Amino acid sequence: MHEFSTMSGIVNAVKEEGRRHGADAITKVVLEIGELTFLGEEQLRFAFDVLTRDTEMEGAELVIEKVEPKVRCICGYEGAVEYDEKEEFHIQFPILRCPVCGSDVEITSGRECLIKNIEIEVEDVPSQG
Repeated sequence: MHEFSTMSGIVNAVKEEGRRHGADAITKVVLEIGELTFLGEEQLRFAFDVLTRDTEMEGAELVIEKVEPKVRCICGYEGAVEYDEKEEFHIQFPILRCPVCGSDVEITSGRECLIKNIEIEVEDVPSQG
């Protein structure tokens, strides 16, 4: 279950960033997760709930934006990948070959695992007057 260790690193990075900005609470975390990471959204959400319990992140909204895989080929093709559907496994496997010429391709997106945005709350500090 690599989702738990991945989310642990994300939560630690978000907490650290929150501390750097004097956050009293972290209310929202937006992630970009590429489909080629094969990270399960349900497992990521479960790990997030467990790892943020009793912390400044508890109750924060988790937004996961999926990033579709895109490839580039030496023949000039740039675009989406095709999938091989294996009904017996109930999963789609990406075909990382050019759909035009069959050559190997360079993956240009779909492997992301990024913290895109964090929303925090900071209590107002009364001004001295």
